[in-house]
Amino acid sequence: MAVVAVILTGIIIYYAMNTIKSTTKLADTILAKTEETRIEYMENDILIYHKEEVRGYELVNFIKKQLGDYSSSDTASIYIEVVSKASGNVYTNRYKNSEHIDDIKNFSSSEHYIKPTALFVGEVIRNDNKVIIGVIFTQK
Repeated sequence: MAVVAVILTGIIIYYAMNTIKSTTKLADTILAKTEETRIEYMENDILIYHKEEVRGYELVNFIKKQLGDYSSSDTASIYIEVVSKASGNVYTNRYKNSEHIDDIKNFSSSEHYIKPTALFVGEVIRNDNKVIIGVIFTQK
């Protein structure tokens, strides 16, 4: 009788340990998926521009939203690079703060001016750790 009790106790302990391991794996998977969803949700404001055509006025609003709170001495967590065409010239500008926000709306500043009706295609840039570091907009 004692041998049967020891065997049953061993089976119960084995079953309990197996259940704990599978529950732990399930909980880890749920937490990882939740973290992925959280990151995707946070990045959605930027990812909507990947491979999408936007007008110049939308691009100006995006630059204001992402970089408007950073003074000229600060550096934002992402950069926005704009490749634009004006009067036969191609200009490439990388914006890291609000330093040139007034220039992108000023027609007389042809280097930084973004034409409101121009079409741009966005591309989201990530580093090796899959963190968004910038967005490049190229005028069509």
